[in-house]
Amino acid sequence: MKIITNFFLLLIATFFISCGEDTNAPIITDVSKIEINERTPTLYSTDSSIALSASVTYADNTTATVTQDLYWQSSNTDVASVSDGVTRIGYQNGGDANISITYSQMSDFVPLRVIALTDFAITNEDINATGSYILEAKGTFEDGTMDKVIVKNIVWTADNSATISVVDDVWTLTILAGETNVTATVFGETNTSSPLAPRVKTYILN
Repeated sequence: MKIITNFFLLLIATFFISCGEDTNAPIITDVSKIEINERTPTLYSTDSSIALSASVTYADNTTATVTQDLYWQSSNTDVASVSDGVTRIGYQNGGDANISITYSQMSDFVPLRVIALTDFAITNEDINATGSYILEAKGTFEDGTMDKVIVKNIVWTADNSATISVVDDVWTLTILAGETNVTATVFGETNTSSPLAPRVKTYILN
């Protein structure tokens, strides 16, 4: 009877101990391989981000996606940074970085290519009345891609009585009266002889 009582006490103790464990800890055991699923990721230097994923192969040859349970790292954060697989563009106009994952003694990496912007233009043509407008510029890239909307690494300014606001990478111009000069600057470029020099467009209200 004493043995049975001790057995139940042990079960109860084990139950309370297990309840106190960190349930957020990754449950990854018996892993034989880890791998990033996207082998040749590519971003343009004015994109926002790309989502990568990772898988593990277990000792019994089954697999599972465990993107958020692994440690992600970029070899060049000026080109791109990464967290839980979400790879965000950096502040450098083009370049390469290795995106890697590690778990225990295992690791994997893929080369990320960021394609540089070579030219751009302000593409809003219909701002001719008071109101609010989403500003837009499109770029040409070193791989020959053209007319691609610029999302990141651009800053807009306006003079006169116009104002500009930005929310989630969307820049909005609110124009009130008169003649307004709107300037788009990419990568902080100020060299007037460069194809990436700031571009200015003048809007005149009807």
